Amino acid sequence: MTARMITLIVGGGMSAIALLAGLLVAVNNVAQYAVGAVRPEQFRTNELLGIPLTIAGALGLLYLWPPVQRAVARAIPLRPGSPVIYLTVVLGLLLLAQQVGAQVQPGPPLTIGDLLAQDIPLLILCFVGVGVFVRRSPRRAFERLGLLAPRQRRWWLVAVLGIGVFIAVAFAIEAVANVVSPSQQKQVTDVTTVLFSHFNNPAAIIFLGVLAAVVEETLFRGALLPRFGIVISSVLFAALHTQYAVSFATL
Repeated sequence: MTARMITLIVGGGMSAIALLAGLLVAVNNVAQYAVGAVRPEQFRTNELLGIPLTIAGALGLLYLWPPVQRAVARAIPLRPGSPVIYLTVVLGLLLLAQQVGAQVQPGPPLTIGDLLAQDIPLLILCFVGVGVFVRRSPRRAFERLGLLAPRQRRWWLVAVLGIGVFIAVAFAIEAVANVVSPSQQKQVTDVTTVLFSHFNNPAAIIFLGVLAAVVEETLFRGALLPRFGIVISSVLFAALHTQYAVSFATL
């Protein structure tokens, strides 16, 4: 069996499992609600977990159909018939469904394990998306994603300046958001304060910053930006950060 066939089977299988799992969650939730086992608030929350998964699985299976791939390719620069692109689309749909589900769950504070479970799939998506072991060797995949040693002698100076600019921009955006949409910004602040309450020491803060930076830069700047351009990549970046709330800062 060729790598092409394996890739298509994996993508189709993941889509089918997601579709069935989403339907089971949704149907079971309706049955539980019908007998009064769940309250209306919990019913809505459960449905918002099952429905996105169902839609993602259905779209993943639908994207197997060549006419659909060709139609999508007319709007987005995706090569029809590519098994690597297909698997990337499936993984992207499932991650998007997971983000929607995360948005409706208040949840306890995050742990290191939670962050690794959240970010490692994104790294896998990056390497799958550039065709590691299918179209590229691991070394070429690292090069395609920009995971290379710094070439400039004073890269550390650029990094320090970049961090300073980022902090200044972040504080400015937060200040404007507090004026433009104070209630939404308070919601974001309250949620993030609870979620990241375990990361309250220098080592944990450094780990959090490095993990997010490496994963997100690899995904958006390394994998997506060269392929989709800055506009689509920026929209996807914002979409990935709406699990707390859609606010002025997100936009």
